[in-house]
Amino acid sequence: MEMMEAIAVLSAGDVQLVNDVPKPIPSGYEALIQVHACGICSGTDSQIIAGTLKTGFGGFPTILGHEGAGEVVAVGNKVRHIQIGDRYIHPNLHTDVGNGYSKTHGSMAQFGLVCDRQAMLEDGYSEDQIPFLKQHSFPKTMSYHDASVLLSLAECHSAARNFGAGPNVDILIYGAGPMGIALALFCKLRGARTVVQVDSVPERLALSKQVAKTDQTINFAQENIADALNGLKFDLVIDAVGQSSILYEGSSLLKPGGKLGSLGVLKCSDQLIDTSRLQGNTSLHMLNFPYGEYDIMDETIALIENGDVNPKDFYSHVIDYHDFDTALRLVHEKKAIKVILSFE
Repeated sequence: MEMMEAIAVLSAGDVQLVNDVPKPIPSGYEALIQVHACGICSGTDSQIIAGTLKTGFGGFPTILGHEGAGEVVAVGNKVRHIQIGDRYIHPNLHTDVGNGYSKTHGSMAQFGLVCDRQAMLEDGYSEDQIPFLKQHSFPKTMSYHDASVLLSLAECHSAARNFGAGPNVDILIYGAGPMGIALALFCKLRGARTVVQVDSVPERLALSKQVAKTDQTINFAQENIADALNGLKFDLVIDAVGQSSILYEGSSLLKPGGKLGSLGVLKCSDQLIDTSRLQGNTSLHMLNFPYGEYDIMDETIALIENGDVNPKDFYSHVIDYHDFDTALRLVHEKKAIKVILSFE
């Protein structure tokens, strides 16, 4: 059995580069992907490492990564709509990875798999029989590094739509990480009247102004948020960090009939919301895990190709996957907007 290298979380807090993960063998409808790059998600990946994520978690030891990008290097004998050289995001692994490993979702490995969904449907399989529903091709004009943030961008694009960002909507976003800034940009592209962003890292707030053209940024480490807003209220307040305390604070800043959006991944120890602490005549929209991101993927790619969105604005470092410890430190210390691991 041929082995490959991958980034694995062996137990909470213990992340290692391992070399004993079985290289996946594509079945008839599957294609083998050579992974060239994978982004580190400061939400999901960090919580898996910390042991604070339960939803979708495969159990330790687990192979990390859902922001992978690579090219097809082999196809099964029933594949008809995927060609050698095609490029895909979100390569996956079989549920039974082998050698005792699980996968959550498994893109931080040298190889992964995608499925010829169209061929399976043509041959009479139902949707629930297709192994990898969350995958998407991307054009060869897009680099693997840029494609590693494509899923995050589509998640933010779909979130802006799902939350109802649009003309005459005033929006406050807590968090100016890559997801928060991308969300602000897509809210602006959807015609939001006002977008205000809150964070404590000056460089991220400056990037928010530069990339998303936000109307106001607030550094909560230097100024009181309520004072900085000077009475301004919002139709939509979004937590892009993942803390229930932000939901309570943000609720107080809503207009009557406003909406509170929960986008950041809440830790397993912080998932109970006391609705009595939320302002009356408002609504709470939970979106801790994305919805409709693949439905809007082609539109997101078109925005990139048209120059409205630049993927390079949403990552600051590209680091060889063998130096994962350095990459993880940059993420945890917030010294990087986003880190892309290179598998080339």
